[in-house]
Amino acid sequence: MLLDENNLAVQSMEFEDTSAPVKTDYIPVRVQPEARTFGIPAIIWGSMAASYILFFMGLLLGTGHDGKALFMIAISVLYTLMYFGTAFILNSLAMTDRKRQKNQWVDGKFDTFTGPMTFGSVYGQMLVVPIMFALFGIAIAIIRFAVV
Repeated sequence: MLLDENNLAVQSMEFEDTSAPVKTDYIPVRVQPEARTFGIPAIIWGSMAASYILFFMGLLLGTGHDGKALFMIAISVLYTLMYFGTAFILNSLAMTDRKRQKNQWVDGKFDTFTGPMTFGSVYGQMLVVPIMFALFGIAIAIIRFAVV
C-alpha cells in the first residue's frame, strides 16, 4: 500500500510478494463464550442503587429549592436510570444461557483475573464510590439544614 500525492492510501500490485504461497486453510481457535451475567450478586446491585438514591435525595434536600438545580438533578437521575437499565437489560438477555455458563463464584470467592476475592473485598471495591456519593449527598443536606 502506498500514499499518492494527496496522502490517500492506494493499492499497488507492483510490490506484491508472489514468491510465497498463500495459505488459505485456517485452524479454528477456541474462545471463551460471552458472559453477559456480570457475575454480580443482587445484593451488590441493590446496595449500589440504594447509594445513588441516597445521593440524589441528599441533593434534592440540599439544593432542590432552585429550579436550575432541579433540572440538573433530573438529568443526572436519567443518566443513572440509563446505567442501571442497560445493566438490567443485558443481564436479562442472558437468562436462558445462565445455566450453561461457568459461575464466577467458586467456594464463596469471586474468581478474577488476578486471583480469587472474598465477598467482602468484592463488595468494598465495587461500592466504595457509590457509598462515598451517598455520604456526600447526605452531607450536602446536613449542611443545608444547619445553615438555614
